[in-house]
Amino acid sequence: MEHYVSGSAIIAANHVSFLDPPCIAISCPGEVHFLARHTLFKSYFGKLIAAVNAHPVQKDTANLRVIKEICGLLKKGSKVVVFPEGTRARSNTLQEIKPGMGLILSKSESAILPTYIHGTFDIWGRNHKFPKLWGKTAVVFGSPIRWADYVDIERKEAQELVAIRLTQSLKTLREWYESGAEGNPP
Repeated sequence: MEHYVSGSAIIAANHVSFLDPPCIAISCPGEVHFLARHTLFKSYFGKLIAAVNAHPVQKDTANLRVIKEICGLLKKGSKVVVFPEGTRARSNTLQEIKPGMGLILSKSESAILPTYIHGTFDIWGRNHKFPKLWGKTAVVFGSPIRWADYVDIERKEAQELVAIRLTQSLKTLREWYESGAEGNPP
């Protein structure tokens, strides 16, 4: 928890399983908010996830609406979990990070907290119909990414650099964890 920040933050994590949101929620010392595709809110499950701070978003809606939703939550001092790959990965590898992360960071001036989730793919990956009953998971928070590091760079280039840095941070956290997790996370 040495990198966990107080105040508003974007918790940006890899996404390989339906188990990722609850794993993050129980790993965070305070309340967190999530975004979930609107179709998940059409049943009893929707009431359940709404009760734990999930907010519906239209998958095919313009990204600006989603970015405004995230920035609104951040301006209230909330922590917002974002899966910057956009959807659950079909394999246990990091997918391309969407460029919107830099835009969110520039608009909100909150920190991005790179977050690596380990083990959920083996328990209930996208290709599994049902979850395994047992398994080991871990959530690791990396060094925060702050907009202050990019203010002297042209905005569009800075946003691209944020996506590159976040990608590298998530890969580094994974390598650190899988090689034995010695010392503090990078």
